[in-house]
Amino acid sequence: MEPREFKGQIPCLTPQFTKGTEWSVLSQEEIQHFNDSAICKTYKEGEAIFYEEDVCKGLYLVKSGLVGVRKIDAEGSHVLLRLANPGDTLGYRPLLAGEKHRAGAEVLKAAAICFLPKITMRQLLISNPELGAGFLRRTAQALGAADDRFFKTVTLPARVRFIHLLMLMRKNYGSIIEDGSLSLELPLTRRDIASMLGIKAESLSRVVRDIESEGLAHFSGKRIKVANPNLLLEELDAGLCLL
Repeated sequence: MEPREFKGQIPCLTPQFTKGTEWSVLSQEEIQHFNDSAICKTYKEGEAIFYEEDVCKGLYLVKSGLVGVRKIDAEGSHVLLRLANPGDTLGYRPLLAGEKHRAGAEVLKAAAICFLPKITMRQLLISNPELGAGFLRRTAQALGAADDRFFKTVTLPARVRFIHLLMLMRKNYGSIIEDGSLSLELPLTRRDIASMLGIKAESLSRVVRDIESEGLAHFSGKRIKVANPNLLLEELDAGLCLL
């Protein structure tokens, strides 16, 4: 099914939505130029926004939902590299580099995506150099984060990596319930989690079984209940201190 367009119904950018993003440097007139030029669509879970090796024709702003950035490995399997949440922008690196997309983007939770054509982005970069500087900073941060992920992949045990991922995701996908436990509902399959951690699915299954057998958490599909989050945080801190 084709994505549903909602252009003109809801503005992509508002001063409130841009806070904390690269787009916060835009003036009201530039925000209006963005909104006039953007093509906004809704996507269902599993739909592709763009594919690896597609020509980069512009940027994609995640208005709502969740997007997974995937790359195809040598065996033809899809590997989940990272997640894009509301406020995140996709495609800025190939656009700035004049390259094709090096990975694809797939909707993991129903999403609203605003596409900004390349020509409009170039106009905004000319009129507001701070916008380009912001995306260059984000590129440098992404490279640093990639180095950190590689370092953790080759040094941290799989269990510590998994706990680290759970603690990172609790902000967006978790809540503390009345008894003090942490309830998480992850938007990822175990295969995707394993690929993000750089381990095999079988290794992740062993980690899950060990954590559950110790009474630290209960796993039911994508739903996780952590009886005492502080115990996992203490284990994570201990693991990171060994580096």
